[in-house]
Amino acid sequence: MALKKKQRIVFSFDSKSLDALKELAEEDEGSMAQAVRKSLEIRRALKRQGRDGFQEIVVRNPRTKQERVIVLPENDR
Repeated sequence: MALKKKQRIVFSFDSKSLDALKELAEEDEGSMAQAVRKSLEIRRALKRQGRDGFQEIVVRNPRTKQERVIVLPENDR
């Protein structure tokens, strides 16, 4: 198996954004780098769907069957 090439980068966050990133990492019991990677994957998927003409995401609570609609921001379409 080929090893993926890694590159070290530095981000600057304001305190609110850093707290949000730490919270994501803690919720997933992973590192901040993993939280950023997962967030990028989700963002990429949403951008692809937006380019294909989709504008809304429907999420459903399996327990209550309640649904909510999330509208993609205009710049993601």
